[in-house]
Amino acid sequence: MTQTSLTKLRFLNGGYCSQFARLAGAKSWKWIRFPAIFLYFEHPVHGASLIDTGYSSHFISETRSFPERFYRWLTPVNLRGKEDPIQTIAASGLDPSNVRRIFISHFHADHVAGLRYFSSSELVYRKETYRELMEQSRVNQVRHGFLSGLIPSDFESRGIGFDESRFIPGTGPLDTFPVYDYWGDGSLILVDLPGHSEGHFGFLLRTEAETLFYIVDACWHLEVLLSGDSLPWITRRIQSDWGEYRTTQEKLRRLQRKTDWTFAACHCPRTGERAENANH
Repeated sequence: MTQTSLTKLRFLNGGYCSQFARLAGAKSWKWIRFPAIFLYFEHPVHGASLIDTGYSSHFISETRSFPERFYRWLTPVNLRGKEDPIQTIAASGLDPSNVRRIFISHFHADHVAGLRYFSSSELVYRKETYRELMEQSRVNQVRHGFLSGLIPSDFESRGIGFDESRFIPGTGPLDTFPVYDYWGDGSLILVDLPGHSEGHFGFLLRTEAETLFYIVDACWHLEVLLSGDSLPWITRRIQSDWGEYRTTQEKLRRLQRKTDWTFAACHCPRTGERAENANH
């Protein structure tokens, strides 16, 4: 069977927050930028999609009061002069009105802050994760990195929520991961990557040029992941399950050693460079 390939795969910069490099596991305490990358791609049948949205001005408006204000203090945000992902997509030479759907890797604010700008796009998400987050108090939602005000009012009517049963044991290089071949043609495979947050998953994307494993927030810096260095205590504490996070990272290290796939993580400086180079 002929392999279906995605096209026009682009890394887009949806703003950044600033923090100490050490918090991502680096040796330095230098103050650095962590980009909030989101992805655009096109399928020959199913059209244009995004993976997440990055930040937007909605993050600022939704963190004006407490307890949400604590989120802004923890992650000082810069929108890079663009108020929303629509502007970012258009600036890269793509048409934001073509976006048919948005895949939500997880519900942290830096991944969903732009959802409300896409009023007609389908929203693909893990149903159980969303339900559990919506049942939390505002304080607990903030503790889980979730701001319910960022979610569109018609989220459930436009949403394509999928059940956990969609994930099945992977085969080949992905034989240690639960996977969901979204369109059934191998072009886009959702890969369960637990530990960072509730319902967190990554994406295996196949283009003619490369097989890209976008691991989202399964690490914050690829060099730290591949070296096996551990995160500092404070960063371990903010993962939803540190034990699962370590297990996921070890599986990713083994996978990277036995494939020629391109690995990319949302907040890694390397990924930020790829996004910047795409616009030049």
